[in-house]
Amino acid sequence: MTPRAPRARAYFPAPIYGRHAPTLPPDEPVPGEIDPWEAVTAVRPDTPHVRALRFLSTAGDLLAAFVLIGGGMGLIGLATHL
Repeated sequence: MTPRAPRARAYFPAPIYGRHAPTLPPDEPVPGEIDPWEAVTAVRPDTPHVRALRFLSTAGDLLAAFVLIGGGMGLIGLATHL
């Protein structure tokens, strides 16, 4: 009589692996898909109002830099004369 082969172990994976992938609701965008308005218009429109805001932002940054640097130089000059 020949010996019988051992019986294979039963494998039961965790129930989480048996679940299906969730589906997106119909109004949710698919990753990598662009919105319809992005296909028609530019993301950053170039209008006079947008250019004005960019100019004011740049001018404000330059003015702040001038005040900070000038104020620092003035304080250093004041400190050297005292």
